[in-house]
Amino acid sequence: MPHAENGSMTQSTVNGEKQSSQFLAHVGSYPAVSDTKEAIENNPYGKKGIELANEGYNKVVAPVLPYAQGPYGYVAPYVQKADQLADSGLTKVDDKFPIVKEDTEKIKNTILELAFMPLRFASESKDYILSTYGNEYKKCGGNGYIAGGKALITTGLVVTSDSLSWLADYLNQKKEEAKDVVKEKKDAAKEKVNN
Repeated sequence: MPHAENGSMTQSTVNGEKQSSQFLAHVGSYPAVSDTKEAIENNPYGKKGIELANEGYNKVVAPVLPYAQGPYGYVAPYVQKADQLADSGLTKVDDKFPIVKEDTEKIKNTILELAFMPLRFASESKDYILSTYGNEYKKCGGNGYIAGGKALITTGLVVTSDSLSWLADYLNQKKEEAKDVVKEKKDAAKEKVNN
């Protein structure tokens, strides 16, 4: 995967062993997460936040960590199993939503494209209707309310006709796809009966 430089993220040492998390390594391999981490590390406020977090860890958590070694031994298998389950969950996310593995810029552009799709559709529809009205107004000849009324009615008819034509094409395409699926199912059933 892109941006995955290291196979595992190491954490603190417990019971003399370095602990690693498959889940954290998997999350860290996502380009968006990696780029965000890099941006935070390069930002002066981000650097300061990381320094404060490290100081807090060193002053509060590190002194208590040796006392947690005994109890951690009991929960370690459960923590490891939870880590494996979380990692397998992320693998399923990768399969269902492959865009998470894409470059950060591509993800950003895709989100923006989807966000502005309704506006773009409305703008294109408005342009289509206005150009159709303009063409029909010219065809009706003359200026005035009568020509405008005729153009308005014929524009409605043309737009309705085009919409129904698009719908018919769409339904015919889906009908053909359904026929193909039915044929595949019939063939599979015949093959199953023959075997």
